Amino acid sequence: MSLDASLTKRLESLLGSDLSGLRFRVALSGGLDSTVLLHVLAQIAPRLRFQLSAVHVHHGISPNADAWADHCERFAQSLNIPITIHRVSVERQSADGLEAAARRARHAVFASTDCDWIVLAHHRGDQAETVLHRLMRGTGVHGAAGMRVMDASRRLLRPLLDEPREALLAWALANALTWIEDESNADTRFTRNFLRGEVLPLLRTRQAGVEANLARAAELFGESAQLLDEMAREDAARIAPGSEGSLARLRQLNAPRARNLLRYLLVEQGAQPPAMDRLVEALRQLHEAEEGIRLVFEGQALCVWRGVFWIEAEVAQPVRELVWYGEACLPWAGRVLCFAAANGPDALRVSPDGGVRIIGRQGGERLRPRTDGPSRAFKQLAQEAGIPPWQRELLPCLWQGGELIWIAGLGSNSNWRCAEGEPGWRVEWSSNR
Repeated sequence: MSLDASLTKRLESLLGSDLSGLRFRVALSGGLDSTVLLHVLAQIAPRLRFQLSAVHVHHGISPNADAWADHCERFAQSLNIPITIHRVSVERQSADGLEAAARRARHAVFASTDCDWIVLAHHRGDQAETVLHRLMRGTGVHGAAGMRVMDASRRLLRPLLDEPREALLAWALANALTWIEDESNADTRFTRNFLRGEVLPLLRTRQAGVEANLARAAELFGESAQLLDEMAREDAARIAPGSEGSLARLRQLNAPRARNLLRYLLVEQGAQPPAMDRLVEALRQLHEAEEGIRLVFEGQALCVWRGVFWIEAEVAQPVRELVWYGEACLPWAGRVLCFAAANGPDALRVSPDGGVRIIGRQGGERLRPRTDGPSRAFKQLAQEAGIPPWQRELLPCLWQGGELIWIAGLGSNSNWRCAEGEPGWRVEWSSNR
């Protein structure tokens, strides 16, 4: 089957027979693979009636980066395909290496691109490299599953993933295409280049179909990963993170099943798949927790408080102080603090003249919730409200002059509550829980 026919069949199997109106944007590096991908898609676009454009990410790493961008622009224009050039800044001293930093910058561009699908030119050889690379790092079945043909959450499409590189090269030669060669591809200090240039050729001398077999292994790992995710969803439904008794229910799972659930929940919330040793340690602490703990994983946190287990987003500490001048909403600690005109005891006797300050917890705050009662300490009120210690530091406190009048989730100063029918302002803020 010709490459254009194969690509047509794959797109229709993934997205359905009607592709009209879909906006595909090819990630064009200028190398052989992406050059062929754009060229083939340009041939079939009129018949399948999808919209086609290209994006080139200028990393600025190679001294030839400007020439590559110019080449991509000329090639896209020769096909009458619109192209956008994005210049990015790559972290040169990244802890996980230059390749990973460039990949992050590239995918940040993809995430901000206005289209239905970013189409990537990864082929069977790339999948084989990915599987080997991840197995070298001790990955689990999710990592060993390699790259997915379709990643709907990130709008990524890899329609050439089953094609051997030889098929792409044959198409390029038959159509007299020109492409660029990234000089860094020959640098075997990079693990992927080492696998591509030295390991896989050696493996082919022993087994000619090694790349196809590795790609097949990735499919099988992918099936296993799907089964593990299904099990995790069932466990999550039964444990109900965030509900009373959820920690005890989590502890009833055997260790592999519990780690699988933790990994699934973290990834679902946007964290990178955590390493096994971190999951093992997290599970140990969850089993030993007597009161409250909070374990952070790349923007998400596993939390335990009073027998309840849940995951919440890692939130930056709020600004030191805000002043309210009548805004309907103000940002605070990843949430919004909202003010609405209201009457009666649910409203506060304040005015938007700049006299109300919003401050985080400083220490020593006291509030008088009842006119006939004493003032209460912040800590005491928070304990009674069941607010975990780490969330207390994020609570906005409203001050009028030198008097504390309201704390989110803890209540208001009785002296500042409106009388029945008296106009004022109702203040609301959502906690992270």
